[in-house]
Parts: sequence; C-alpha cells; structure tokens
Amino acid sequence: MAAPVYASDPGAAPDSEFEPGELRHLVVGNRGRLLDPRRTPIVVTATLPNTGEFEVRIEAFEDAGARWRLPLDDVARFQFDRGGRSGEGDAVAELASAAARFGGELTVECDCAERERTLSRIAHERASLRERLDHVRPDPVRHVDAREGDPGLYALVEELMAERDLDDLERRFSTTFVSNPASGEFIKGHAIVLAELGLCPFRGKVVRDQALFEGAGTKKRRAEHIVVRMAFVHELFRNETLVLYRGAAVDGLLPAAAPASFTSATFSRRVADEHFAGGPSTRTAVLWRQRVPAGRLFMTFLETREMSRRFKEAEAVLIGDPENRAF
Repeated sequence: MAAPVYASDPGAAPDSEFEPGELRHLVVGNRGRLLDPRRTPIVVTATLPNTGEFEVRIEAFEDAGARWRLPLDDVARFQFDRGGRSGEGDAVAELASAAARFGGELTVECDCAERERTLSRIAHERASLRERLDHVRPDPVRHVDAREGDPGLYALVEELMAERDLDDLERRFSTTFVSNPASGEFIKGHAIVLAELGLCPFRGKVVRDQALFEGAGTKKRRAEHIVVRMAFVHELFRNETLVLYRGAAVDGLLPAAAPASFTSATFSRRVADEHFAGGPSTRTAVLWRQRVPAGRLFMTFLETREMSRRFKEAEAVLIGDPENRAF
C-alpha cells in the first residue's frame, strides 16, 4: 500500500479536550490546533495589534517549525487547550479593537483595457522565451506519481528570475504559497497587483502592512514577476488543456466559495482524494475534476523547486476566475 500523502497523528486527542478559539486564547505560549481534518498542532508565538495579526508556530507534520502570521479573526479557525491561559481584559480589548480596525473590505475591479495590455506583455515575453523553451516538453504524467518536479525546469526558472532580478520575489511567493498563502500580506500584495493588471478582481480585507508595496515589493516589480512567471509557464505548456483535481472536507455544510485571486489545484487524483477523505469529524466532502486551459496557470510543481520540498502535492497554482464554480 502506498504511503499517505500527508502525515497525521492517529492518536490525536478528541475535540472535547479543546475549546473554540477566541481572542482571549491569543496568549504567547498557549497551545492549540488548527481546525483542519488532521488537527495540526500549533503554539501562539506573538500577538501583533498594530497590524491586526497573531503568529503561530506549526508544531508537527510537513510544515513543522513554520511560522504563520494570520488576521486576528482567524482565531476562530483554531481550538485551544482547556488548561491554557486566558488574556486579561485590556489586552483582549486591544485585540478586539485591532480586529475591527483591519476588518474592512477592499475591492479592486479589473479594467478590460488593462487586461489586454497585460496579455500583450505576456505574449511578448513568451516570444522572447520561445527559443529557450523550444525543445522542452513537460510530461506531468511522468512526475505525478512521485509528486516531484523536474530539476532541469527548476534551473530554467531560477536562471530566468535571476536575469530579471526577480529571484527574491519568486522565492518568497513560492515559499509562502506552499506553506500558507494567508500568512502575512505578501501574497495579498500580488493579488492586488493582479487585479490592477486586469487579470482577476481582488476581493478581500484592507491592507494591514502599510509598507506592503515599498522596498523590494513595489507594484512595478510585482507586476513584472507576474508577467514573466505567466509567460514562462504558458510557453512551457503551450496551448494545452490540463486535467486538474481538487478535494475538500469540512466539519459542517460546504460553505460558499470565497473569492480567490490565486487558486490551488493538483495534477494528482491521489492528492485530491486525501483532501476528500477528511477526518473523524468530517461531515461534507467534495471532489472536483476539471479541464483547465494552460492560460490560467501561474506556476506548477514541475518547474517550481519549493513545491517538491516539504509538501509534495503535484500542485498547480491558477489565476482565479470568479465565474468558475469548481476552481
């Protein structure tokens, strides 16, 4: 029998030994669990009222040691040990005030003319990459069983990004996305620029980090990274249509799909099946399969080194499509 795609703890304590996460649980050192099917254990490492966030350290499984910075409202996605400490009145009030301050909605709509200019830029970049990729023919089937990409393609992407002085953005985007796209605001910065390029509207929370578009993360550099990255993967796959999968399992009823600028799917039915399998408290599970045009790709595990390190999910990151009910 093949080994499971994801690590888990068959001896994990029942939910009855925990209580639903509230702001009062956000005390450094408190232990809890993410409300995912395998109940990933975490410890609170910081509270950040100035940006409306808290930080946790992942304590087990593939991402052990990773630190996630999350919006304060996300505390409801965790459960905490019943014996943990409870925050004091003033500290909890400060967190509640910060959560309200950063809870506003931000919408950035797409402009059709800007979209056409962006697609023209991508086409121009594709043409400049054609000779470099002319003899490269990706074969996802050969890599899906191992759920590992192609070292030769890793090298091509890294070479290109270094030439364009975009390697820092490439590393940070791929590393963050693989661990947790919602950690911090870096992926949000790309999502906002994606909307300004006309490729996918942004619907989310207001910016918490006022320096988000300063320094190495300017909108101009982010836009160039998006265009060059899309040009590479589109030329790599030419005009193929790809069969991709997604799986989901939740403890209650399936919620309405949240708006997403970048959507994760997988080339591997086996990976999707493990998401579909859920855990002991799963009530609803869904498995999707869809033929997706290569023009929606942003990056895949085939050419992205970070997607074959800790997590081996044969992943494809797609540009969001608000009209697509599957992904």
